[in-house]
Amino acid sequence: MGEHADGLVGANGGDQVSGSDLAARRSEGPDPVIGAGIALFGIFVMGLAGARNMHFVFDAGMATAVAGAAIFVLFVALSAMKQRRAESAPPSTP
Repeated sequence: MGEHADGLVGANGGDQVSGSDLAARRSEGPDPVIGAGIALFGIFVMGLAGARNMHFVFDAGMATAVAGAAIFVLFVALSAMKQRRAESAPPSTP
C-alpha cells in the first residue's frame, strides 16, 4: 500500500478525508484551474495552427481559449461567493 505525504491512505488506496476537510472543500467552490487549463490548451492550439497557417484551426483555438477564460472567471466568482457565504454563516453547534 502506498504512502502519501500526510501518511493517510484509505482502504481502497484512496485518500482519507475528514469531515472538516470535506466541508472546507465544498465551501470553496469549483477549481478555477480547470478554466485556466482550457485557456492554455486553446493558446497552444492557436500557436500551432498559426505556425502552420491553418486559419480555421486557429479560430477554433481562439474560441477554446476565450471559453476557457470565461470558465476561469466564472469559477473564480463562484468560489468567492461560496467562501463569502460560508464566512458569513453562523457556526453550527453539534
